[in-house]
Amino acid sequence: MILWLAVFSRSVTAAEPDEGPAGEDTPATPGDPEGGELSEDDDAGEEIVIEASRPKEAATERTLDRVAVEAMPARSTDDLLRAMPGLHQSAHGGHGKAYQYFLRGFDAVHGADLAVDLEDVPLSELSNVHAHGYLDLHFIPTALVRSVELHPGTWQPDAGDFAVAGSASFSLGMEEPGGSVLIGGGTDMSGEAALAWRPASAAGGTFLAADVDLGRGVGMSRDWRQARVGAGVEGTLGSAQARAWVLAYDGVFSSPGVLREDDLAAGEVGFYDAYPGSGGGHSTRVLGAASLWGGDARRVGRVTAWAGYRALSLQQNFTGWYFDEEHGDGTLQRYEAGTFGLTARGFWIPWKRVKVSSGFQARLDLLDQSEAGVDAAGVVWEERDALSATQSEIGGWLAIPVSLAPWLAVEPALRAEVFLIQVDGADLAWAPALAPKLAVRLFPEARVSGFLNFGRGFRSPDARAAGDGGRAPVALADSFEAGASASPTDWLGLRAAGFATLVTDEIVFDHVAARYVATGSTRRLGVDAGVSVRPARLVRVDADVTWANGVYVATGAAIPYAPRLLVVGGAYAERLRLGPVTLTAGLRGVVLGPRPLPGGFTSHTAVTADLTTTVTRGPWGLSVEVDNVFGTQWRDGEFVFPSRWNLDEPAAELPVRHFTAGTPTAARLSVSRRF
Repeated sequence: MILWLAVFSRSVTAAEPDEGPAGEDTPATPGDPEGGELSEDDDAGEEIVIEASRPKEAATERTLDRVAVEAMPARSTDDLLRAMPGLHQSAHGGHGKAYQYFLRGFDAVHGADLAVDLEDVPLSELSNVHAHGYLDLHFIPTALVRSVELHPGTWQPDAGDFAVAGSASFSLGMEEPGGSVLIGGGTDMSGEAALAWRPASAAGGTFLAADVDLGRGVGMSRDWRQARVGAGVEGTLGSAQARAWVLAYDGVFSSPGVLREDDLAAGEVGFYDAYPGSGGGHSTRVLGAASLWGGDARRVGRVTAWAGYRALSLQQNFTGWYFDEEHGDGTLQRYEAGTFGLTARGFWIPWKRVKVSSGFQARLDLLDQSEAGVDAAGVVWEERDALSATQSEIGGWLAIPVSLAPWLAVEPALRAEVFLIQVDGADLAWAPALAPKLAVRLFPEARVSGFLNFGRGFRSPDARAAGDGGRAPVALADSFEAGASASPTDWLGLRAAGFATLVTDEIVFDHVAARYVATGSTRRLGVDAGVSVRPARLVRVDADVTWANGVYVATGAAIPYAPRLLVVGGAYAERLRLGPVTLTAGLRGVVLGPRPLPGGFTSHTAVTADLTTTVTRGPWGLSVEVDNVFGTQWRDGEFVFPSRWNLDEPAAELPVRHFTAGTPTAARLSVSRRF
């Protein structure tokens, strides 16, 4: 008898969602070797397809299936990460640059403290010239996102490099066979066209998708042009299942940069204006992967190999003409890299209540980075730092989930990693990382469940800090969480957790130096609570509150820039049938509390909300998206440093407040048709 692990989508059937009221059950990935408990029934000759859910490991984790993805206001795949409890994104770099991530009191910069993978392919970029761990998800078409798993904290055994504040996993595929075309435009002078197709007789991993998105934006220096294409194939290969996919992307964008608060108050600039030479960039990425998996009742395994190419150029200027009165302080950063890797994972059930889970990962990156001085017109006037490096990583993990009793399950785990870095042909530098983890689940099958978690996360060395041979620095983060989730009724879900995180080496962006710098060890204490209500089967209302207080261990000073309070609320209709039409909609509002700034300053409170609505009838669909529904002029980011943007005034060393404007109000309309 052959007992197959199901090759199933991470999404549930649209009309019959089987998530709990809090929407937190975690469906397994296609061919996921950790996708839940397997039956030990061994009826001879019977082929069994198993659909199971991975048990929750923390009260705060969350999964979006395809139905929830469609109801989430998300202009790009990056936006889907906003569903993670305690996470806020800043888009001050324009539509095309990677977001800046804030999570549980972390300013995770452009991804340095957030590990994200796409079906076992790590997406964070090593030693990117703009930010180590640079995380840019614009290359993934939202039409191909099958599901997203979101994990605040560090206790996932397979979460490796950059899993300091949290981790996330995306899966690809098309839920429904057939094709669709879409065309649309908006008040931000934008236009888009998209095509997606899955053969009628093919699995969800067989697809072809392409889209083009361009616009001028609202305000100055906010234009963009993007093109994406993706293709995948899935089927059987002998007695195993196999799939392969490739994604390609090219984007050009402008960046509004920062504005001085005193210039705004004096009427010298408007809220959505930009200074000359504020910046922009050009982003290119090609990434492909191939996977093979299979197993039986006691053993399941999967292996994935990947390769990719990445090119990025970014122009930026934070300080105007503060340092250089002739040319200005603008910089041009260039990054080019090839990445190759292999991930293998599997599990084995030696006894009924014991499941051994393990994995191995190897990665090699070949990269070049450089920096140049540019004037306000973007013309290079001085070549500066340049660096070539080879970075490799070899590691693995072992977890042994054990069900000790119907009310108690424990999962001790250990991850070990070795990083090797060679810069400009110098001697090899190396760095080890050892990360113990432990998850305890109390009454996991009951309406009220408890969770105790400990995990160590780590951040690999940046090539610029590796030096010539010897030991390279690794930042470690030890996190603790105690929480509970409850479903007192079928329509109500509650969760709450307290957490603490200790980081050995915090990094903060220095706008004057235009670099991220290490600032010492930090401590964060916080709470996370949420409620989810389903007044009807396909209607969901959520609210999340996260408070985190982060300080430096040595001085007790507040960690700058990271939010302390984040309140998020949303109402969602998930393919709700209203007579002859089907409605999918989501309204998501955010209250971002004051953030500590250098020099004793505090940022403003920010309030904003976004809306998405799609009405379908037969093969036709009509979608409306609205950014910043209430038209608030909110500050996406606030910073304190000296600058000089008016050459008629002398440069002053006194730090002043700067801000980046939050998303302007804009509405977009699109029409689609299935075939």
